[in-house]
Amino acid sequence: MSEGDTRDDSSKNHTDESKILNASINSGINAVHVNTAREMTQLHTRARLPIHLQAKNENRNSSMPKPQRKPLMSSTFPKSNSNVSIPAKSHTGSCNNPQCTHCGQVIIPSPKSSLPIQDHPSITVNDWSIFTIKRPILNSTELDDLADSRFEFPLPEMIFGNNLVKLVNDKDGSSIEFNALDALDSLDEESSLKVSYHKEWLESRRSPSTASSSDIIDKSEKAQKEITNKDLKKLTDLDSLKPYDWTYSTNYKGTIKNVQFSETDEKIPVEKLLRPDPILFFDELILFEDELGDNGISMLSTKIRVMPTCLLLLCRFSLRIDNVIFRIRDTRIYIDFDTNLILREYKVQECSYSEVLKKISNKSNNDPKKLLRDTMWVSQNIPILSCTVESNTI
Repeated sequence: MSEGDTRDDSSKNHTDESKILNASINSGINAVHVNTAREMTQLHTRARLPIHLQAKNENRNSSMPKPQRKPLMSSTFPKSNSNVSIPAKSHTGSCNNPQCTHCGQVIIPSPKSSLPIQDHPSITVNDWSIFTIKRPILNSTELDDLADSRFEFPLPEMIFGNNLVKLVNDKDGSSIEFNALDALDSLDEESSLKVSYHKEWLESRRSPSTASSSDIIDKSEKAQKEITNKDLKKLTDLDSLKPYDWTYSTNYKGTIKNVQFSETDEKIPVEKLLRPDPILFFDELILFEDELGDNGISMLSTKIRVMPTCLLLLCRFSLRIDNVIFRIRDTRIYIDFDTNLILREYKVQECSYSEVLKKISNKSNNDPKKLLRDTMWVSQNIPILSCTVESNTI
């Protein structure tokens, strides 16, 4: 291809690009979308160039100033971020705080494939420092230690005992923390809930009778089998176990230090949380999980979002026992960074499995029970049994 042909093609492409841009503006397409499409086209065409030309273009583009994208924010967003410290002011050790490449503000911590596996991101806004820790599930040695020293009941299948989210007021030393072990301490002594085939399941765990085989085995074999069955009965008979809440339905509201709560009529300001302020910090953790012997799922998880003026933390316990019940217990912590107001909301929701199933029975879907595994959808479609809000004494 000659140089003149290249120039003509370039001129034609520039004219076509202008036409597309004008047409897109007239048809109401946002210019941001056009820019994004242009960038994708450049990436696509650049990949077809020889390697030495790709390097030449990259060197040329690197010398050009790149436009800075400004994050969306509300009109009340403070212009100065001098009250924000990344990592937290009192943070010690390493800190993983990956930041948004566009605005340099949004922090989305994510685990890295490294040993030891541990993420410990943090941030300080005004008087409050926020810490989260992500680590693997407890190993067998750690579980044995807990069984010997702290818990007298079978523990959930997966316990992230070293995970936590902690909110600390640097001025007065008060703190609010959510972790798995303290949550398990709050369990009731037993649960009245049973699986849908409780009787069959119970019978399957009892010792089998040996009466039908007594005629075909000799006395020594029969005696040995009776001893074996007797020992097995001690281990598997549910009546011999100390009662415990096998659903792990915790009513955990957090581990509180130097904070006094009292009931209030004030509500969490949803309108403030819906404002398009930048998200400075976001993280979510699983504290424990159990599949209840393939009869459903029991899970405790946390999610936190920090904005320049406030934060919202959700600690959610969700339970699904197939063909029996859905249960959700939410603890929400709201902190206003300007006034140090703390609101704690505790909400309990329950509904029978059959009633929830009716709400999706008419929906055509290859996986009709997919929504039943979505705790957000379930929480929006089951009744609220109770909801209380408490505030700290300022």
